[in-house]
Amino acid sequence: MIAALLLSALLFQVAPASSYGVVFQRGLVALEAGHLDEAEAAFQQARELQPTSAAVYYNLGEVFSRRGQSGEAIENFRKAIQLAPQEPQSYLRLASLESQLKRFHDAEQTLNRLLRLRPRNADAHLLLGRVARERDDRALAEKHLRQYVRLRPRDPKGLGELGIVLLRDEKSKEGEALLKRALAIDPSLGIVHYNLGLLYSLRGDHQRAKPHLEAAVRLLPANADAQYQLGVVLVRLGELKTAEKSFRKTLELSPEHLESLYALGNLLGRLGRSQEAAEILTQHEQRSAAVLEQRQRDRRVSAYHMDAKRFLEEDRVEAAQEKLDEILRLNPQDDLAYYRRSQILFLRREYERALETVQVAIAKKDFEPSYHLLEAMCWERLGQDEKAARAYERVLGLAEYADAYLALGRIELRMGKRERAIAHLRRAAALEPKDPTIRRALSEAQAAPHRPR
Repeated sequence: MIAALLLSALLFQVAPASSYGVVFQRGLVALEAGHLDEAEAAFQQARELQPTSAAVYYNLGEVFSRRGQSGEAIENFRKAIQLAPQEPQSYLRLASLESQLKRFHDAEQTLNRLLRLRPRNADAHLLLGRVARERDDRALAEKHLRQYVRLRPRDPKGLGELGIVLLRDEKSKEGEALLKRALAIDPSLGIVHYNLGLLYSLRGDHQRAKPHLEAAVRLLPANADAQYQLGVVLVRLGELKTAEKSFRKTLELSPEHLESLYALGNLLGRLGRSQEAAEILTQHEQRSAAVLEQRQRDRRVSAYHMDAKRFLEEDRVEAAQEKLDEILRLNPQDDLAYYRRSQILFLRREYERALETVQVAIAKKDFEPSYHLLEAMCWERLGQDEKAARAYERVLGLAEYADAYLALGRIELRMGKRERAIAHLRRAAALEPKDPTIRRALSEAQAAPHRPR
């Protein structure tokens, strides 16, 4: 609904009476309707009319996020935070996107910044709990989710998420109680039904598991695992025909669901359909072999990356290069291999080739600040200060790196932008207050005479 989207305007106190307000509202309506090009055009026009509007940058971030342009989305959410640092919504949206991109450390930093400003922000604790769960840090996940539940004791989603974490940490009694409380408040939580059904199934209580798993497949129609677990319970209850439907539905949703393929083959054998069962089990064997081969390939790539990183740290550049070549043979799309290959070229002072190579990595994954940092360093070594400055600014649009602030400050000082240089060097010093190189650079910038730009 448009009313829900207008919340961002209210949060950032947009003034609709101005021409800016009219253009901004047009952007909101287009965004709500999914007309992303029209929304972007409106918000870009609104930014020209009011360049310091945090709401514009927030909604541009939404446009880019929905397009899958993660780098641009992050830059705009961070700009919104810079312009309205007391407004929590931008922190939450940025952290959510960083988490989706597996940049868990950055997500934690973003949320901890918000908690320093608003220690009782429940949504920050909820997201930190989810991030910790993704990193398999169940103790930290439990800590943040318990805090969320203390702040919002009647929120069923929070109760459910805490309950699920407790189940996985073998605190099943409390976890079960929380899941039941969540469903008493909101019976439509499919993921809670799924976890309760799974809990009862593992206990061997299939009669209690069945209604929860039936609710899960109804509420989560695209969840293949829920369909599979329902099939498993139905087999144990002797409802073989219905179980067959569940396994077949699982394979419709996820053709590579090996457990369901195997279960279906065995079930067909029990039903006396031997030829069909043999065909299904042959498919299972073939697909299992393909999956095993892919897993082995992934493990080799991961091991080669660890070797390459270690060789680079030991200055064994040729050995690292051999590992990177092997990675790219196995996976020509591996952006990290291109990045590390660029590092090697940079160490060899082949800056033009290093620049070309890191730009390949950036084209494959434009939201990695370390890739942009290396690009900036290449431009700087090539004597292209203006291009280097723009690249360092891209880094800082994605993450706060003290090294990027330091390098940008030094470039700006060379370009005669003394005040901007001092501001960036101060930020570097705030991030790394004990770094002597940063302190010295800041002192030199402050002592430097004013020069015309």
